[in-house]
Amino acid sequence: MSEYFFARENVGIACYVFADEYIDAVPVDSFTFPAAPVPLVIQYDSEEGCSVPDVFEMPAFSLRKSIFDTLDLNTISGVNWVDIDLVHNGNHAFVMLQVANHLKAIDRVNSNIKRYRKDDDGDEMISGIRRLHIDQKALQQVELAQRLIFIDPAWYKQVFFHKSVVEQLTKLKLTGVEFIPAEGYSDFGG
Repeated sequence: MSEYFFARENVGIACYVFADEYIDAVPVDSFTFPAAPVPLVIQYDSEEGCSVPDVFEMPAFSLRKSIFDTLDLNTISGVNWVDIDLVHNGNHAFVMLQVANHLKAIDRVNSNIKRYRKDDDGDEMISGIRRLHIDQKALQQVELAQRLIFIDPAWYKQVFFHKSVVEQLTKLKLTGVEFIPAEGYSDFGG
């Protein structure tokens, strides 16, 4: 079994967005602490309409609050969960993930990357991953408790979830997402 996974939506899900006045209320990679649940609304739905899943991935990983409250995810290092009011055929309580935990997990040498850039300040940018390889040596330098959920600072496209977190979620048979191995991942499918 792979050690790290990405979430991928696996059912038809409406496109959810924050209204303009809340567009910056829940950034993906830094923490905010809104006083009240932040409303998330439907931008568009399919013609046949979609039901509300247990989990959705866009605009950021989100989980039904009633399910979240039964899990031990609130104490994971480097993450924050913001209360969301999903407005979709009524109001639904969710929590949305924010990740400030940045770890260089992508093996820059052995991964097949279409575009890689490193600027004069040392900031990196990766896009177009053809085949991702995880830098196991780099991750082994970090305590497991510090690498349960993280983002690679050069590639914000996916959140890395450790298998122990994935096991907690998948045993519940949640609707909306599946978890796919990070090792060998490609932006181009296959």
